Amino acid sequence: MHIELDPAEHEEPTWEVRRADPGRKRRLDRRTRLILGIAAAAAVVVNASAAWAYWQITGSEVAAADGPPVELSLRARSDLNKPLQPGTTGDLVVTVTNDNGFPIRITSVSANGPVTADPEHERAGCDPATVRLAQPRFDVLWEVGRNAIGAFNVRGGLSMAAGAKKACDGAIFTVPVRVSGVQEESS
Repeated sequence: MHIELDPAEHEEPTWEVRRADPGRKRRLDRRTRLILGIAAAAAVVVNASAAWAYWQITGSEVAAADGPPVELSLRARSDLNKPLQPGTTGDLVVTVTNDNGFPIRITSVSANGPVTADPEHERAGCDPATVRLAQPRFDVLWEVGRNAIGAFNVRGGLSMAAGAKKACDGAIFTVPVRVSGVQEESS
């Protein structure tokens, strides 16, 4: 027995291939969303902790004329171009980051903790306790614009004791400082 089918009755199956619609977004599965959520939360906690620790180490105090204190990021170090030598004074370089939407006028700089030396000199025996601000407080008049960074130099701001070890020659010192100031009037 032999059976013949009409070609219209037995067409080959065709597969319909659909391309992704460019306007349609692919959804993330539940596991991926959970992992991304945990990673984002961890990043927020780590960054907040780092900011808090930095704030505790350096500190600053800037207040609007009638308002609460605002936050500034600070960094102060010895002058890279003129390293301190035992029995001498050197410049203090202060970098102020103003992330606020208004300008700030810094009016004073003072010490806010122990000075540290770069790791290489500290391992060689440098005692950073021999370095301090040359006076307890410096009155300054620095203006830092809104959302700006200002770098300022306090001439003769650091002093190194004459009895400091030779291992401190040329060290870079990090100096925790506190600044005070006021919010500038916007023009």
